[in-house]
Amino acid sequence: DQRHEVQQWLLKSQRDLKAARRLFSGEDPLLDIVVYHCQQSAEKALKAYLKKDTIIAITSLEASKKI
Repeated sequence: DQRHEVQQWLLKSQRDLKAARRLFSGEDPLLDIVVYHCQQSAEKALKAYLKKDTIIAITSLEASKKI
């Protein structure tokens, strides 16, 4: 299901951000790894957004065909 896929991308994005926060708040922050996880979080959130946008477009197209 496409909606489930959107939820999974958002969950993965949140986990990457959580990992970045933990790595940043440590005694010796691993900044390169923090930046990597931030980038991954943003990329996964964008994938969720694009997937959601596609779902909306398809739903709208299907609805217009019924008219």
